[in-house]
Amino acid sequence: MHKVLMRLSTNPGDVLSDSVSTPRGLAIKIADVEGERLQGSKTQTTQDFVMINAPAFTAATPKAFLSNLKLLAKTTDRAPTGKKVLSAVLRGAEKVVEAVGGESGTLKSLGGHPETHILGETFYSCVPVLYGPYFAKLSIAPVSPKLRALTDVPLAVNGHPDALRDAVNEFFATQKGECEVRVQLATDIEKMPIEDASVQWPEDESPYVAVARIRAASQPAWDEARSVAFEDGLAFSPWHGLAAHRPLGGVMRSRKPAYEMSSEFRGTFNGCPMHK
Repeated sequence: MHKVLMRLSTNPGDVLSDSVSTPRGLAIKIADVEGERLQGSKTQTTQDFVMINAPAFTAATPKAFLSNLKLLAKTTDRAPTGKKVLSAVLRGAEKVVEAVGGESGTLKSLGGHPETHILGETFYSCVPVLYGPYFAKLSIAPVSPKLRALTDVPLAVNGHPDALRDAVNEFFATQKGECEVRVQLATDIEKMPIEDASVQWPEDESPYVAVARIRAASQPAWDEARSVAFEDGLAFSPWHGLAAHRPLGGVMRSRKPAYEMSSEFRGTFNGCPMHK
């Protein structure tokens, strides 16, 4: 049994109202893991996994990933009111797409994500990692009844800039929750490639299999002290961990320096050293 830290987030690089509705992220840090460490994390004893609420990455290659980051950088800390208006338009477009049985990852990533409760989401690593002698994708899904009941539940965010954070705090003030950690092993290198991160691996050929559970007790999910300790003082990266779970593929390799530079900048800007 291991202690686990979990951090929920949204996609933008700037601080925006939750009425700018974008994909959601989940980062977990598992404490006191044993085994051979990845290069750059040899002084640590944790295993990190970084996930989003989509089964595949929006960028297929490192070049496409860089293009996405450049676009995000151009809009960071600019036109917050315009982003709210655009997000409302994109949510409407996404509803139209979903009404005919479709789904647009592009619309969701640009601000058209449905206004739903974040605790009902299923999160995915999107890109593969080693899984001992195999390679796999990982997922974390809500399984306790009260968490599952929040899947796709509408959440009013207009005029409520911290709606997601407050909803999580409200839930865990009186409730506990349980999530399942799942693994999807690669069984066909053609259908389940390493280098194309945009491919969703077919679950009819290799279903996700439960391997562990994360249990969260009723607790304050967010307060100022936790924000300073966890948001300013901790860095999460898929490259913090064991060699047995080494990230795979070009997108994962390109994420390594991006995470390192982000962590260094935050530590310098905040005047708070990172405790990985």
